Amino acid sequence: MTIAMILATAYLLGSVPASYIVAFIWTGGRDIHHIGDGNPGVMNVWDNIGLAPALVAAAGDIGKGTAAVGLAYWVSDSHTLAIFAGLASVIGHDYSVFLRFKGGNGTATTVGAWFGLVPLAAFAAITLTAVLFFATRRKRFSGFVGLTSVPVIAFAMGEPNELTLGVVLLLAALAAKIFSFEGLSPARSRINR
Repeated sequence: MTIAMILATAYLLGSVPASYIVAFIWTGGRDIHHIGDGNPGVMNVWDNIGLAPALVAAAGDIGKGTAAVGLAYWVSDSHTLAIFAGLASVIGHDYSVFLRFKGGNGTATTVGAWFGLVPLAAFAAITLTAVLFFATRRKRFSGFVGLTSVPVIAFAMGEPNELTLGVVLLLAALAAKIFSFEGLSPARSRINR
């Protein structure tokens, strides 16, 4: 399997619109683009449909990122290829061929790629996020802290520099997409919710 085939497959995996599908089934046929903020992502499902469907959507989105990285490692031991496969899956989620090149922010798919690349650091960050959420009930704040902690945890755990830099690259791509969708205006920022 060539590098191009791996990256194309990773993109197609990422393009599978888990939140769109879950929302469609859970609501009896509603299009998630017309629900809440219109973002076909896990947070919109949680905010406007419920926690249970959001968990199903999250499992799908996380699985896409992990599967893309796993595919790369299955055919090669290259960390670089695995990082770019993870990035391709996030791009697929953000610009899904099945949703006319629109998509969500890629948060859960990024987390899935991290699980494939640095599983212990990703698990530690998820645990931190859960603890913060149960303590504060502020899901976006908790998520922000958890996401930004992954590179720090990966570095502290002694992960190879290449993987730590890959984690930073994925975080930068995620931040760029979130900024492009939400901006920094108080009306659109949801970090305190």
